Amino acid sequence: MDEQQREEIATFRWSLIAPVLTQNLSPSERQRLLREIAGHPHEIPSSDKTRVGLRTLQRWVQAYRQHGFEGLKPHTRADADQGRAVPPEVLEAAIALRRAVPDRSVQQIIALLELDGKVAPGRLKRTTLGRYLARAGCTRQELRSKAARSLLRRFEAQHRNDLWQGDVLHALSLPVPGQPGKRRQVYLMAFLDDHSRVVYGQMYFEEKLPRLEDCLKRTILRYGLPRQIYVDNGAIYSTRHLARICAKLGIRLSHSRPYRPQGRGKVEKFFQYVRRSFVPEAHALVEAGQLRTLDELNEFFWAWLEVAYLSRPHGSTHQTPRQRFEADTEPLRRIDPTALREVFLWEEQRVVDKTGCFSLHGNRYEVDAALSGHRVLLRYDPYDLSQIQVWHEGKRFPDAAPLQLRRTHHHAVPAPAQPPSSDGMNFLTLARKHHEAEKQRRLGQTSYARLVGHKDGEPSR
Repeated sequence: MDEQQREEIATFRWSLIAPVLTQNLSPSERQRLLREIAGHPHEIPSSDKTRVGLRTLQRWVQAYRQHGFEGLKPHTRADADQGRAVPPEVLEAAIALRRAVPDRSVQQIIALLELDGKVAPGRLKRTTLGRYLARAGCTRQELRSKAARSLLRRFEAQHRNDLWQGDVLHALSLPVPGQPGKRRQVYLMAFLDDHSRVVYGQMYFEEKLPRLEDCLKRTILRYGLPRQIYVDNGAIYSTRHLARICAKLGIRLSHSRPYRPQGRGKVEKFFQYVRRSFVPEAHALVEAGQLRTLDELNEFFWAWLEVAYLSRPHGSTHQTPRQRFEADTEPLRRIDPTALREVFLWEEQRVVDKTGCFSLHGNRYEVDAALSGHRVLLRYDPYDLSQIQVWHEGKRFPDAAPLQLRRTHHHAVPAPAQPPSSDGMNFLTLARKHHEAEKQRRLGQTSYARLVGHKDGEPSR
């Protein structure tokens, strides 16, 4: 391998790890981004492989931090010439032995070749054969991964809502109002039904628990209760509160094994489609000054979801996601919106002071004087801190009265904005127009989403 090839490979490696090294990310965000990169196919210079493992990416990050660009160049092998001396028929036999039993070690394969008379004892070195098996894609790890992917490709939930896959995508960034040149990262949270591929998703400024719960609640209102939710081991998916919500709703909450996201392949495929189809169009609107706020971004995303995804035949099912969902006769598990809201309420305990007051998230509240000095359970919606339920010893008391309401939400919610300009040719603006026309056509039909008070701009069931 000459120096030009080594630099080409180093440049490719940098292109993969640059997003991790050039952004101010927390350890969990960095790990999630590396997993996301490892989950996508790549055109790798001087290699027939299309995947880069998570541990390899981590090793490249460490090499760059220690040695800079030079650390990303592949090492030269002094014993390369020795490896070429392995007869092709011996190498083919070794590959066949490894593929027949992937757990065979290199030393075991050499012993079998020697016993069969295909190579003289001591002629074949373990490091040489190991290197050639790796180049042929026949390491034990790769063969196990291929077998696992084959099994996963064959799996599909039998009915709608049997299994939902959930994940988060670092979508794009929006300008920060009043701060020229600054942008804020936007996260797409989504849940995908494994059987039909219907999806509901929403953009948020934070990758935090209240946003996840909001997205899950909205998905349930549209499609009914799932039987199982499959997510990764991220912090927002591993909270006791989410586990409690799922338990109350009769949902099995499952987590993929660390560094093994293959079981969530369908939602990853959806995210790849979002990157190809939605993100470039949205970015063009941002650059043109026609998309400025989170509300606008969500309106465009829901229109795109309706026109470009839910209403188009899926490559695997040959039906549109909506058709496949509605064609399934499995009864939907519905829940009253008011009861669903109760399940999602947050819970915290506070001791009421002598004046009959307590503080919560910077706000001051007053309760029944009989509760002074007692520990009470507070139940509330993090998006509406004006209403706080008060419970003591299993009995509900009158709601807490706000005395000093500095914050109405657990996290700031972007204010509504005026609709963006529709000048120019852009897929999202056209999709939005088509979506609005379709809504007018359907006017007068009963919509479950409208009954529960959700925005008309969001995709209907």
